[in-house]
Amino acid sequence: MTTTQTRTNERVRAKNHGAEGWARGLAGVGAVLAAWVAFDSLTNSGLASAAADDVEFFLLWGAPFAVVSVFLGWFALRGGYAEVRSAAKRGCLVGLLLGGGTFVLCLASPLILPRDALSGAVTAFLYAPVAAALGLVIGVAADTMRKRRR
Repeated sequence: MTTTQTRTNERVRAKNHGAEGWARGLAGVGAVLAAWVAFDSLTNSGLASAAADDVEFFLLWGAPFAVVSVFLGWFALRGGYAEVRSAAKRGCLVGLLLGGGTFVLCLASPLILPRDALSGAVTAFLYAPVAAALGLVIGVAADTMRKRRR
């Protein structure tokens, strides 16, 4: 490798490290905030005190925030590695597709099924976070298993 190529690679690496550092820092802040929401819904205080009377509310609201908190913490700590970044991209993509699709289907369900119009919005906001968290886990697991097969 020539000196020019080495200097170019070092500049590219330094440039990518700056953007990567911001992303990892924001992921760390997001992990703390998501953990706070998950803990808040578990303890039935603060944000969710009026609605959190049972375990179902925690499973539909707090558990997805706990999964996202663990994911963001993992990315904040290990996001410097290329394989972690690609797994995170795939997890976010699958989570977005699954959660967004669930949200749209639940929101549009009163148009197809004879139900109250408000029930579609309520189910959309209840089940879309669960589907997004499930998609996040599936995407990261699929990318990790795909890399191990190589």
